[in-house]
Amino acid sequence: MTEYDDEVMQQQEAIRKSGMTNMFNIQRVKKIAQEMGSDELVEFIDNNDSDAYMDMAEKAAERYR
Repeated sequence: MTEYDDEVMQQQEAIRKSGMTNMFNIQRVKKIAQEMGSDELVEFIDNNDSDAYMDMAEKAAERYR
């Protein structure tokens, strides 16, 4: 089971809850993260593939709902 940094998960969940974009649009999520100063999430997106992003997003949604 992969563990993800809590800060990354919180930043991703904040964007999801904002409703600003479809969370499957990873490049748009990255742009919003940059605008919000969510540097950890930007770095995560840059350094991981889409499968890792989707896994992290699913775990974040489960944790913060």
